[in-house]
Amino acid sequence: MPTHARQISEEEGDCLRTDESPSSGVTTDPFSAADKYPSVTTLCDELDSCDLSDLQANGQQYVNSVNVNNVLQQDIVRNTAELFAKDDDGDTPLHIAIIIEKLWLVSIIIKMAPAYKFLSIRNKLFQTPLHLAVIMRKMDIVRQLVCAGADVTAVDRNGNTPLHIACQDGFYKIARYLLEPMRYNEIQFNSYETPYQHIQQDFDIANYDGLTCLHLAVMNRHMDILQLLIERDVDLNMIERKAGRTVLHMACISGDIKLVRTLMRVRSCNIDPRTYSGYTPLDLARDYHQDGVYTILAAAGAKHGTEYVDSDSD
Repeated sequence: MPTHARQISEEEGDCLRTDESPSSGVTTDPFSAADKYPSVTTLCDELDSCDLSDLQANGQQYVNSVNVNNVLQQDIVRNTAELFAKDDDGDTPLHIAIIIEKLWLVSIIIKMAPAYKFLSIRNKLFQTPLHLAVIMRKMDIVRQLVCAGADVTAVDRNGNTPLHIACQDGFYKIARYLLEPMRYNEIQFNSYETPYQHIQQDFDIANYDGLTCLHLAVMNRHMDILQLLIERDVDLNMIERKAGRTVLHMACISGDIKLVRTLMRVRSCNIDPRTYSGYTPLDLARDYHQDGVYTILAAAGAKHGTEYVDSDSD
């Protein structure tokens, strides 16, 4: 089990410099942040064990040997206040149960929440249980949390929503679960009224590096997630917030012909968007010596940014 499961790597921002210089590699490992934060070891230090026994099949359901950071006690099923209390790291028992992968316990805590807001409590890294469920790749828990009313637009310390993380790291099935509208049979047994959430969420939400979910999927070459977003009517002309690039600009810089063709097949994709510095995709394909991409764009009638400048002056 990874000991730094609650860390999310910060996006490499080199490819977003406004001087239009070539991009550097993008780190996609969610556990590779350079700075170290308290992890599962902090939750379990000074404990002899973190043994959480299985629920008994005889109907007398109970939790045995529960001892996680002095929060989960044997009266967990009776004490709601303690059930959603924070520890020194800002984690609730729900956060901890997800980290240590006690999925049966996660399901119990979700069902016991007195209101949906208890499912979106942030820890000191501003991670909600939904962020952790995505990082730990627990698809069923992701769906349970979404259907129970967890906030799908909550952002962590890097400005990432759970969908940002799924798109960055290539978690296709999790991204699909986050984008799937809730069905009546998934929410009918909630003990409270589930709040209205726009699912699918606003794709234009950018993290603190200025990147949307779409940009993260394209930067990391996750073609299946890109196709999923296209099927959900994502706007391919959205710009990242640092240099004003669309995903077509990024594809031209990388020289990925397959990606360029995929984007250009979408009728709504603008082949002549300009960055904050006035560069079009054709300009970047030329400047980065991507001859194959340049040929494709030129054949489709793409223009250089200077052509727009000349026409504007006229």
